[in-house]
Amino acid sequence: MPRPDITLNQFPVPLLLLLSAVFSVLSACSSTGGKPGWVDQPESAYPAATHLTAVGSADDRDTAADRALANLAKIFEVAVQDSSMDFSSAQVSHALGQQTVANEQKITRTVSTEARQVLSGAQVVEYWESEQGRISALAILAKQPAASRFQQAIAGLDREVKNLIDYATQKADSPVAALNALKRARLAQIKRDQANRNLMIVAQGRGIPSPYDTAAVETLIRNALGSMKLQVQAENNSLQAEIQQALATLGVPVVEQSNLKLSGELDVAPVEQKQAWYWMRGSYELVFRDGTKVLAKQRWPVKVSSTEVNLLQQRVRDEINSKLPGYVFELLSSQ
Repeated sequence: MPRPDITLNQFPVPLLLLLSAVFSVLSACSSTGGKPGWVDQPESAYPAATHLTAVGSADDRDTAADRALANLAKIFEVAVQDSSMDFSSAQVSHALGQQTVANEQKITRTVSTEARQVLSGAQVVEYWESEQGRISALAILAKQPAASRFQQAIAGLDREVKNLIDYATQKADSPVAALNALKRARLAQIKRDQANRNLMIVAQGRGIPSPYDTAAVETLIRNALGSMKLQVQAENNSLQAEIQQALATLGVPVVEQSNLKLSGELDVAPVEQKQAWYWMRGSYELVFRDGTKVLAKQRWPVKVSSTEVNLLQQRVRDEINSKLPGYVFELLSSQ
């Protein structure tokens, strides 16, 4: 008996819609459709006027997505300056019997993966698998919502910088409190500057002018250091001379008599020998006082080694001297 011909007209309309959707999905999953344009030109799928786009590829979807988001983060070149200030390039000069210290303070930049904040709102919207099994992912970030987030962050950081500087210059009850506020203001200003650079990326180069900049805050820090007059106390002349040199590097005046006193003490344990090496361990303590009141006190570990025992003492001194300006600044600006 001959089989009757079957046509699509014999299927009800809902079933035809379902079959059409299935065929569309199968067609999209097939590699015969060719490589989509966004793999090589991400902006072809999402216009550059409204979105940032980036592509990542890998052998699996998760890694491809991670790489796409990482490439999106690279657009911002996320970098944050660390909390340390390098006074090692300070130059000491003498003129008319007066010692002048010029601090060329360098800032160490550390690349930081703050992508979680920068990429808030980013999403992976497309995947494509090549015939070789390589998977590409497309990540996007809408510019307008990102711009709003950066603007809010900038406004908050501007308030924080202003409040900290006002406190340091008008309300702080000790030099330590003032320096600590200025140090925090510097970090907030650094974050503010980065947020403004991010804003310019998503706002067609338009940023928000800042009442301050990092250099201006650092000038306030140098001025605060220069306004101190410290008396140095130590258990021996060598330690005293080293502390005085560290203060000179920071631009802090050293005087014979002052209520503000900085003292240092080195405490080392007996030399230990392990196989062919000799080890010396101990700690270095600094105390900052206003009269009899302790304003700040900190201790740092010391550890050196050598194959010659007679070199240990000098290595201890070299290690301490290389770090002492940083130790002193950390102490004077401690919480």
